[in-house]
Amino acid sequence: MTTIPAVVPKIMKAVVVEKTGPPNTLHIKDVPVPALAGNHVLIALEYAGVGVWDAEQRAGSWGAVKPGTILGADGSGTIAAVGSQVSRFNVGDRVYSYSYGNASGGFHAEYVSVPADRVERVPAHLEMKIAGGVPCVALTALAGLETLKVTSGQTILVFGASGGVGSLAVWLASANGATVVGTARPDAQEYVRSLGAAHTIDPNSSEREGIIKRAAKAGFDACLITANSDRLADFLSHLKAKAPLAYPNGVEPKLRRNGHPTSAFDAEMSHEAFSRLNAAIGSRTIPLRTQVFPFKDVVEAHHRIEQGHVVGKIVLHIAS
Repeated sequence: MTTIPAVVPKIMKAVVVEKTGPPNTLHIKDVPVPALAGNHVLIALEYAGVGVWDAEQRAGSWGAVKPGTILGADGSGTIAAVGSQVSRFNVGDRVYSYSYGNASGGFHAEYVSVPADRVERVPAHLEMKIAGGVPCVALTALAGLETLKVTSGQTILVFGASGGVGSLAVWLASANGATVVGTARPDAQEYVRSLGAAHTIDPNSSEREGIIKRAAKAGFDACLITANSDRLADFLSHLKAKAPLAYPNGVEPKLRRNGHPTSAFDAEMSHEAFSRLNAAIGSRTIPLRTQVFPFKDVVEAHHRIEQGHVVGKIVLHIAS
C-alpha cells in the first residue's frame, strides 16, 4: 500500500447511494478519500460524466445497490498521488479515465482511485469539461467502429447519432473517411452534421424512405446502433448484403437480422484503447455538446437523464 501525500485530505465529498430509488435518494456526503493501491493513481476530479447507466444503477434496474455506493464511470482531473508500482504518471498530470464498476468507488466524488492502466493524459488542446465527458462514450464508439471494421470510403449508418456514443461515433467515423448517415430528431440534426455527418434523418419522418435512398444509394456498408426504435427495421432494410451490425451491450432487445453478422460490444478499459483514442483525436477538438451541472445539482442531472433524448453528454462539474 502506498502512502498518500499529506497534501491530499483524508475526507472528501461524494455522491452516495444508500438505497435504490428516485433521483432524490442521492446525497452528497463526507466520506474517506479512497486508499491508494500500488498500481493505482489518485485523481482529484474536475469533471465527471453522467450516463443512463448511473441512473439505472441508482434506480435498481440491475438489483439492489450496496449502501455507500459512489456512482460514476469516467471523468477528468489532475493526478494527486501515484502508487508505488506506477511509473507512467506524475503528480499534477492532466488525465482522464474510464473505470466502470471501479472497486474503490466511482467518479462522482472529489477524488477517485483507479488502476493506472485505465488512465491517460488529456490531449493538451482538449478542454477538461470535454475530457470529463468523453472517456466512456468515446471508447465505446471506438470499440463499435473497430468491431464493424469501418474504413474510409464506406457509407455507415449511426442509428441514434445525437447521444453520447452516437456523437463520438459520427465524429470518429467521418474523420476516418467514412460517409456517415445519422439518425436524429429535427432539433439535433444540425449538431450531428457539425460532428461530420454527411446526412441526417429523422427516424419518425414520413419522408425517411426517400431520404435514405438519396443518402445511401447503394445501401449501408455497416450500421452502429446506439438506440432502439420501432423504426430501426426500416433503416436496416437498406443494408448491403452481409453488411454487419453492432451495438453496445445494454441496447435491448438484442438485434438480429438474417444474413447480417451482428455483434454486441463493450468499451475497452485499457491503456492501449486510450492510446488509440488519443491517436484518433490527434490535434483536433471534439465538438461534443455538453450540459454541465454543478456537483451540488446531481439530483437535477439524474432527472435530466431520466427525461431521455439527451443530446451529447451530461457532465458534473466537481471542482474548479
